[in-house]
Amino acid sequence: MEQALASARAAIPMAKALTFARSVEGLRQFAGQLEPYGDRVMVRELHSHLNHERAA
Repeated sequence: MEQALASARAAIPMAKALTFARSVEGLRQFAGQLEPYGDRVMVRELHSHLNHERAA
């Protein structure tokens, strides 16, 4: 879980820079798959980070 979340976090700036719809959609799908683990701090932090990056 930790490695997957770290990889997703690292991919956010790259996806944002590329602005490819598939990259962004892949991150959204990954975030959606984390719903069963939403009570974990790391998952909440990733969701918060994603939301912050989308707003920027």
